[in-house]
Amino acid sequence: MHRDHSFKILIAEDEKIILEHIVEKIEQTAPFFEVVATAMNGEDALELVKCHRPDVLFTDVKMPLMDGIELTRQVKMLYPDIHIVILSGYDNFAYAQQALRLGVSDYLLKPMTRESLQDTLDEIRLKLEQRNRIHERNIITQDLNGLQPSISPPFSLQNNRFMLYLICLGNLRRYVMDDIDAQNTNKIWNMIQWDQMMDRLESTAKWWVIDDKNYSVKFLIMTTKDKDMISPNNFTDEIQSEISSFIQHSCSVTLSTHMDSVPLNDLWETAQTLRKSMDKGLIPCQSTIIRQEEKKLKQEHFSPLDPVTASSIEKFVKQGKFEPLTSEIARLLEEWRIENYTQHELERSLIELARLLFDRLDVSKPNSAEFESGIYHIVATARHADDLNQNMLNLLTSCLPAPKKPDSSEELYIKLKEYIRLNFTKAINVDHLAHTFQFNASYIIRVFKKYHGMPPLQYLISLRIQEAKRMIEEKPEMDFKDISEIIGYTDQHYFSRVFRNWTGMNPSEFRDFVHKK
Repeated sequence: MHRDHSFKILIAEDEKIILEHIVEKIEQTAPFFEVVATAMNGEDALELVKCHRPDVLFTDVKMPLMDGIELTRQVKMLYPDIHIVILSGYDNFAYAQQALRLGVSDYLLKPMTRESLQDTLDEIRLKLEQRNRIHERNIITQDLNGLQPSISPPFSLQNNRFMLYLICLGNLRRYVMDDIDAQNTNKIWNMIQWDQMMDRLESTAKWWVIDDKNYSVKFLIMTTKDKDMISPNNFTDEIQSEISSFIQHSCSVTLSTHMDSVPLNDLWETAQTLRKSMDKGLIPCQSTIIRQEEKKLKQEHFSPLDPVTASSIEKFVKQGKFEPLTSEIARLLEEWRIENYTQHELERSLIELARLLFDRLDVSKPNSAEFESGIYHIVATARHADDLNQNMLNLLTSCLPAPKKPDSSEELYIKLKEYIRLNFTKAINVDHLAHTFQFNASYIIRVFKKYHGMPPLQYLISLRIQEAKRMIEEKPEMDFKDISEIIGYTDQHYFSRVFRNWTGMNPSEFRDFVHKK
């Protein structure tokens, strides 16, 4: 990342020749720093600090009116973030002790060598740049979320314009993800080497990757000066290609972006526009680029089911012809895929179709909220259009009447419970259970909850936490990372959060509690 401006230095030294010598050395040694003011006593130095708010203060120990130690004390009280370097002609350990207690960055003996100055300023510069990066990231994150920044933006941001790229891996999540979905999505994000990508793009811009509220979505923000670019939008195709390469094309990559760079004050409005474009323009399982100038040209496909299709479905249901009904639903799903229905359009159309089926079927209707949640889940987690259509067909036809043994649901519950009990350390989610037992995911949740009083994944978590508690009690020396992996969590921090949610204590607190005698 390139430098936007120099860091400011203020020097307090009561001997003019030494003062000029220090200024000269800094100018020759440290191009990233600029001496903005000098003072020959502590009181003047304090007023200049209030006026200039420097990043670094160099101060002599012995000065008239106010010595360097007192100046340091007062500056640290007013501006604790200023880095202070003590200069002294006295190799006095007492001075050094006082300086260190006040939190100074360094204590240099006069005459100051070029090497010691260089080392000190290099170390301070790294800390200042890290501070600025954190500051800039916080400002941008607050702007993206429509929050008023708690502190004024730095010059490095005010002087730039920005390009925003809203990136979605796979499809949008419109529900709270379970443990397995969250971990899998996070693994895919972690495959992207952002530094390598920006190097390959040969971009000299500053950039930030910032999480959005939707777990499958992140913002890539880049600074730009229009004169440096042929077109502000020229990185979009390259970014999509690079990300797809990093994740080994394991899922689709959709980018929503805009045509012209924007100033800092327009980040929130631009981010909202990109979010709406992503929401309305993403095509499931298909890598696309949504550009603002193209978005308004596209009309939504969604409309209520045409009379012919609705009539056919009603006829098949009324006559109990469920095989041709299944074929008709499969045909409809394929038609929507060919027409490139967006995720928004597809979800609305599927819910309309499901409601039509429920209204016409002479059977007990499934819970509409759970069924719609199943639709959202299948669309969100699908990586290939064929899988999406097949899983959706299975869901929609799961409500069709089928001969079952009176006790089949109880038998399924017993098998599910035993399977989870024996395999709780492995990666299990509802889709895995549905595939293993050849039942619809919503039906599995409903049956398990009916007999056990909680969904199957909550039962899975309870087994894992129970085993973790046992291991902590019996093997207090065991590392929590090993425990988390043994019980099925690859992320130790995520395991710690789940453990606290269930027990009210983190693993370390629980270990201390059970072993306190």
